[in-house]
Amino acid sequence: MDFSSRIKKEMTEGIVRAILEDAGYRVIDSGIEKFIRELSVLLPEQYKTLGFPDAMSHLPDFTVLTQEQDRKYFVEVKYRRTWDKSIFDQVEDQVKLFGSLVLVSINATPKNPNNLKEAPSRYLRCCELKFDAGQYMIHQRKDGEHHWNPVSSIGNGDGLWWSMSPLQEIFTSLRRKASPAEIDSKETSLFKAIDAIKGILD
Repeated sequence: MDFSSRIKKEMTEGIVRAILEDAGYRVIDSGIEKFIRELSVLLPEQYKTLGFPDAMSHLPDFTVLTQEQDRKYFVEVKYRRTWDKSIFDQVEDQVKLFGSLVLVSINATPKNPNNLKEAPSRYLRCCELKFDAGQYMIHQRKDGEHHWNPVSSIGNGDGLWWSMSPLQEIFTSLRRKASPAEIDSKETSLFKAIDAIKGILD
């Protein structure tokens, strides 16, 4: 992984970790690069030469536990300057291996066809993915409701990004009440962090 990609990955994961921990979630590093940090500097062909088991290369970035430790989430974090349906192909093997996964994604250039208010949720969204009876499924939102659909059936238009959920719809502890000043401060910090990651790619 080159330097720019490593920085981008660390910053993106750091944003997600900070959001979840602030809401009381326990965020545990579970990606192989966190256990064997030297792997993050290897080229793909060097990584393959080492012959690590395939399952290790598909470990999710985080295992997230609720504060009560009564529910867990396997979480994979992805940043894309240009976001499209191919991101689901890239995590399919992980979903197949673990059964289910929450994909959290930062989209650097999301469309805004409905002129929605500028908010971090425009750039940061997530979805649940699972394998059910051998079929790869995505949990999509539409008009405030969620439905499981085969990944193979979804389109690749602007609406796909908006069918993903804001983080608080899956990680419900994020809905806790906060003062307007606190909300404004956090939104400002998130915008700055997202802009910083975007700047690395420009």
